[in-house]
Parts: sequence; C-alpha cells; structure tokens
Amino acid sequence: MFKQAFQQFDCTVIGDIFIDLIFYVSNNHPRFSYGGTSYCNNAKIEFGGSGNVAVGLSSLGGKTAFVGKVGYDSLGKLYVKNLKDKNIVSKIFFDKDTSTGMLITFVDNQKERSFLAFRGANDKLSTEEIDKASVLIKKSKCVYFSGYSLVDDPQQTAILRGIEIAKKYDKKVVFDPGAYNLIQSKPKLIAKILSLSDVFSLNLDEAMAITDSTNINDVINRLKKEVPLIALKCGEKGCILISKNEVVKVPGIKVKCIDPTGAGDAFTAALIYGLTHGLQLKATGQLANWYSAQVVKRKGARSFPTKSKIDNFLEKLTKAKNHQPKTTITAPQMNYNSRLVVNSR
Repeated sequence: MFKQAFQQFDCTVIGDIFIDLIFYVSNNHPRFSYGGTSYCNNAKIEFGGSGNVAVGLSSLGGKTAFVGKVGYDSLGKLYVKNLKDKNIVSKIFFDKDTSTGMLITFVDNQKERSFLAFRGANDKLSTEEIDKASVLIKKSKCVYFSGYSLVDDPQQTAILRGIEIAKKYDKKVVFDPGAYNLIQSKPKLIAKILSLSDVFSLNLDEAMAITDSTNINDVINRLKKEVPLIALKCGEKGCILISKNEVVKVPGIKVKCIDPTGAGDAFTAALIYGLTHGLQLKATGQLANWYSAQVVKRKGARSFPTKSKIDNFLEKLTKAKNHQPKTTITAPQMNYNSRLVVNSR
C-alpha cells in the first residue's frame, strides 16, 4: 500500500489541511470595509493546518507521517507534493465534490490575528479512511490530533477512530485543543479525549477554560491529575511541563515578534521531537521554546530555522546534558514498546 509502510515513524499527524492566505494589515486602515475596498500592507500564501506540526517535526529530523483530506483540485495536489518534498509520508484522500480547505488570516500591527476559515474537504474525512491509513498509526511512536479537527462530523468521529486505533496498538496520543472557545462549546468531548491522551499541549487560555480557574497553581494542580504529561504554553514567558510527579518551568527566549502565526504548532512539533528522542523534560522545554521563538521572528507559520541552526542548538542541549551531574531521574519518554514513564525526583 505504501512504499515506506515498514519504516517506523516518530509521529503520525492526523488532521486539517489548509491553504493559508495571510494578510498583514495596518491599524490605520479598517480591517474590512463592508461593500467597499480595503487594503493591506503585505500578503502571502502558504501551506497550513495540521501539516505545520508534521513539517515542523520533519524539519527537526523526526520521521513523520500525515493523514488528511483535500479537494480534487490543484491546491490539494500542491499540498500533497509539499508533504513529499518535506520528507513526510502521507495518506491523503481526495474529495471530488468539495474544495481544499482555505484559511484567511489577518495580522495587524499589534500582532493580533483574526481568522476566516473554509474547512472544505477536511470535514469529510471518514472513519473508513482512517482505517485505510491505520498502518501509519501502527508504525508510529505517537499520534497527534488538534481540536480544530473536531468541529463537525464525519471528521470528528474519524478523529475518535484514530484515537481508538492508537490506544489499541499502545501508541501515545498527543492532543492540542486548538482554541479555548472549542473547549467551551464541546466540554464533554474534550473531557473524553483528555482521558485518552498521554500528552496535552495547550496555552494558558485553554488551560483556564478546561479547569475553570484563573489561578495558575490551581490550573497546574487540576491538570496534573488528568494526563501523564501537560505542556503549558505561556507565550514569551516560556512553558511549564507538568507530570504527576514534577513541574518543570522553562523560561522563554526573548525575540522580536514579527508574526505569531504557527508558534504553537512549532512548539508542539519540538515537544514531540524531544519526547520521541529521549530528551529530558527541561531540554524538551528548551527546544520547544527556542523552536517556536525562531518561527515568530519571520512572517509565516513555517518559518523554521535552517538545518544547521537546528543541529547547533541540539548539539548545545546534548552538551549541557552531558555536563549535568549524574542522576537517576529520567524524563517522560516515548518508545515503541513501553508506556509513558515518569520517575519522581
């Protein structure tokens, strides 16, 4: 079925495919003039959606697979080609009746973003198609899903089927809710997925929505009871990695933010890389913070650093680890045959 079906993957990403149309607008002009003409300072077209996580992981050197659905159109075919160019093994399904998903993003001078989404073929991903791609899940250490793929059926049911297959074969489930308003609109569904997740990557707004608390200590204490590992993204302040036995706070990296689009996806891609490559929690957090910081320095969700910069940073992390005093502590790790393991300090 697949030329590379017998290789092992660090992660299979299952989710949305979008063509991103990004407009950088000035606060001096109205964002949109109804019935008239509005202007922007700059614009670009990029590949987006859950593929950002897949490409981010592949750019780090991870072995990645992707499952999704596009329209039977030129944009869908271009997306598939891009995945191949990024060394990602994909199983993409084509829909002849619906176009490839598109996302219009407005970024203003304050770096605030507004979105207009046409989900298109994404919402038609079915359980039968997930079953056809199950070989990729079986060959992966973990499977990644985003809350954005839970908007409607049949895709919502397809995602649940993917989680079911992952748990059947003892694969780790990495979940990012995507937006706090989704959590508020589908609390029972989010709670169900939370109970099945091994790694939960979310930001402060989403964490507060889930725990119904604005106190960071309460948020941490409540979340640590739900999932083996929580990755709490705190923007420029860094991140907090929370297991049942330890809380690791990793400070952020100060950079000039040009465009925040894709920072969360870059963070999660690096998080998955760290966990699937045996990095300790602190080093994993440092890598995730650094990787997401590099993306916001330039325009576009896939403004990943060069391979040489990535290799240099990973080398620094390795050297720092080798100079640390020997300890019996190990961070949560993922491998092919074991469950997520957390040893106490």
